[in-house]
Amino acid sequence: MPIPVAQLQQLLTWLAVTGALLYWIRSWRRSRTPGLLAMVKALAALDLALILGTDYGVHDWLFGIATLPNYIVHVLTLSSAYWLQLFVLYLAHPAGTIPAKVRARTRVLIVAQLALGVLYLLGPLPGKLPAITAEAGDHTFVVAYLAVFELYLGLAMFDVVYVGRHAKDLPPGYLRTGLRLLRWGGICGLAFVAHKALYSLAVRFDLNPPWAELGNVGASRVLTTAGILLLMAGVTVPAVAPRRQLRRHYHALEPLWHDLTAFAPELRYTAAPPRRLFGRPDITDLVRTRLTEINDVLVGPLQPFLDPAVFAAALQPAAASPDASRAHAQAVTIATALVTAEHGAPVHAEDPVAFTPDKATDDYREEAAWLAAVATAYSTSTTVAAILKETSSHAADPVH
Repeated sequence: MPIPVAQLQQLLTWLAVTGALLYWIRSWRRSRTPGLLAMVKALAALDLALILGTDYGVHDWLFGIATLPNYIVHVLTLSSAYWLQLFVLYLAHPAGTIPAKVRARTRVLIVAQLALGVLYLLGPLPGKLPAITAEAGDHTFVVAYLAVFELYLGLAMFDVVYVGRHAKDLPPGYLRTGLRLLRWGGICGLAFVAHKALYSLAVRFDLNPPWAELGNVGASRVLTTAGILLLMAGVTVPAVAPRRQLRRHYHALEPLWHDLTAFAPELRYTAAPPRRLFGRPDITDLVRTRLTEINDVLVGPLQPFLDPAVFAAALQPAAASPDASRAHAQAVTIATALVTAEHGAPVHAEDPVAFTPDKATDDYREEAAWLAAVATAYSTSTTVAAILKETSSHAADPVH
């Protein structure tokens, strides 16, 4: 039996929101910041609204009141929009300015929710409507009810679109893509609000539009589905894509990490990483551990053998060969130090080689990207392979 288009849209939207919710819960458990908590609350409210807003085929399934699910969905939607506004604030504004902005938006939400509740008691509830839609715009207080809902939702979507305009100022990457998707999701939300308001006014003045507001291909359903999917993509891409990149860096670090910890096995962590969701270690924990082990060896037992002269010499042909980059020079320096540590005397340089990006950073992601480049050069360079052949411990497996 084929699935109706409306139910397929609802299922697709719910799966997208639920997937995003599970991911952001996981992120919040790792780093309990106000911004992440706001996103978790926004997605949880939206997820529950989608469940309650599903057409179960019976209009009065909740306490025998047909419009009660609509009202709860609207309350949850406004709450979700409010938390999305807070997330956007944490994303786009300095931390010191956020509390005042949060208080202002909280006051607006309280007023909107109170107005929505009062208007529901005055209009949709006693009117015994089958649903709170624009088609019922000729009923008392329904137009005002919908106006409150649409005005607040429009303000939230404006916040999203306003922040999304900064996407053009960002360098190409995941954050830029995410902000653009957020902006288009906000634009769909604004279009939904504008359509719903104009549709309600048209019905109010007996100007019945020739298209349906709801239904399988109704304008509201199409706009909400597109808007929610774009918003979910916008808040997920900047978070998920870097984690995929972290996983690639983790595997790229393998050959360098293997040889360094083989040189100083006492610096290798023996404790198992903590288990996270589904009993699996988190990639951030794995990368941080691997970076710590690599750095401990470089600044500890291997440091006396790291020769700045070798590093400077490896940089000389950089203009002629792309293989002789700064990362390649550091890989050559490490390989030479491993050979020297086994067969020669320490260098004890006054200015040791710094295995860091060109620009100092406290971001472990940037450090992982840089050391992954060094590790890639270490595992692919013919120069490094030739150096490692000089020691019997690497002769059988010169390149990993």
